[in-house]
Amino acid sequence: MKTFNTVASLVPILLLAGCIGVIPLPASDHQVHGQVIEGSQTQFIIAGQTTRMEVIAHLGGQFRDSPRLPALAYSWEKPAADIAWWFFTLENGAGGHYERSHWRSFFIEFDADGKVCRTRFVRLSQDRSLDEQLEDWVLRKHKSFKETGGGIFDPDTGRPRFTEKMEESATWAH
Repeated sequence: MKTFNTVASLVPILLLAGCIGVIPLPASDHQVHGQVIEGSQTQFIIAGQTTRMEVIAHLGGQFRDSPRLPALAYSWEKPAADIAWWFFTLENGAGGHYERSHWRSFFIEFDADGKVCRTRFVRLSQDRSLDEQLEDWVLRKHKSFKETGGGIFDPDTGRPRFTEKMEESATWAH
């Protein structure tokens, strides 16, 4: 009876203050999209020696060629935990669902002779295309935390990115 009284006394407080919930959910899609490249598969690559043709022969033809620069990217996407969220007060409420994934790539830059200059495994941003990110890497366009918001904050508005994602997926109820 004591537990019931405690819970019953908390219900009005929760209703007046509102309720916020966030729950990680299993990914809705368990399929990997693209060809996953592991570090052990790239050990044959030697900068200045390995040619573009040798890379393609070893890693396969499932890559994205840069349309403007001598580079290519093997990319893949693995599902991550989805997130369901909600909040409500006495006046209104909202909720939504946000799908997350792990979008990765293996970038390779070539010199004028078609030999590997450098390589890198990269965690890709969902906000920009693969081509943009590959070309920025080749051109060494590294931006500071202040310029990018570190992936946490929108550099234009200063707002946390998770609030933008919540608004995009929101189902508002009044």
